[in-house]
Amino acid sequence: KTKWWKTYISSGWVTMDLITKLASGCRVATAHDVVINSECVFTFHTPYTTERGIVVNLSSFVGSTDELAFTCCEDGATDPKLFVRIVKKRVEKDASAMDTEKQGPETEPSKIGVGVEGGFQAEQDKYETSSSYSIVAIDKDGAVVADLPYSDTTKNEFPMNVAQSADSIIHHAGLSVKQDLTAWELDDEPKPVSNYAESLPFEDNGIKVSPNPSDWKCEKSGATDNLWLNLSDGFIGGGRKNWDGSGGSNGALDHFVETGEKYPLVVKLGTITEDVSTADCYSYAKDEDGPVKIPNLKELLEKRGIMVAGLQKTVKSTAELEVELNATYAFDAIVEKG
Repeated sequence: KTKWWKTYISSGWVTMDLITKLASGCRVATAHDVVINSECVFTFHTPYTTERGIVVNLSSFVGSTDELAFTCCEDGATDPKLFVRIVKKRVEKDASAMDTEKQGPETEPSKIGVGVEGGFQAEQDKYETSSSYSIVAIDKDGAVVADLPYSDTTKNEFPMNVAQSADSIIHHAGLSVKQDLTAWELDDEPKPVSNYAESLPFEDNGIKVSPNPSDWKCEKSGATDNLWLNLSDGFIGGGRKNWDGSGGSNGALDHFVETGEKYPLVVKLGTITEDVSTADCYSYAKDEDGPVKIPNLKELLEKRGIMVAGLQKTVKSTAELEVELNATYAFDAIVEKG
């Protein structure tokens, strides 16, 4: 008996119709789910290993190669399953781009860390990571029966639950990082509650933050990554510039200084979810100057039009970036230098 999905293909139906038919099986990963998005669980291939990278099941969140994808599916499954393909490669930055990053005032390192805000430059700061994604349907024989590019410009063409599932996997910290992050947090001092949270000044200036991440940018430099929202006046600025010129645009810290150091608390846009305790918060106050907890964060965000219900994480936190860089720094240095 011919399977329904083979009829789709033989009759000339476009692959999006097939993906739509399979969309009901997709799930959205939460911060508490185990997501394996950095390697194949069987072969330890990574998104960097080949041009096909790895595929992650949109239901079980298990990563694998194409050929082994169905091994992770439930027993007896015969219909194709949906996956997000993750492919990454490292591209060396050209000299002009590196010179541009080093322009502006230099700041001495303020924390022990490599390649993160306030830390030292990493070897991989010489490189940038190029990432590409696609939504694929794979049958039980490991054959790809649909493969459509997935990006900010194409995501609206996919069923909503497919796009939400793919985004939740792409931006998830992943199992290996979460395990290292737990160990890192156990070794580190717990984040204190900011002394400024309860009585934080709030400027009722009518500023509302767009729910669309593509609208966010540093109000000083126009940068669109590593963005921090000032919880007092709604200013969006880039993260700190490191001592060597790498890192963010420094817009958020500059704004804190320019406004008389009255508004010290910021939150990293893209790290806010329904579980607001996992958001990346920082205090620029001289007597704190570090990561903090803000118990009333939800209320402060609502004043800027940010409703946390349904929000998904779209960027990695500072702690997650530190763990990733610490895990790869020494290995990359050996590979690059022989």
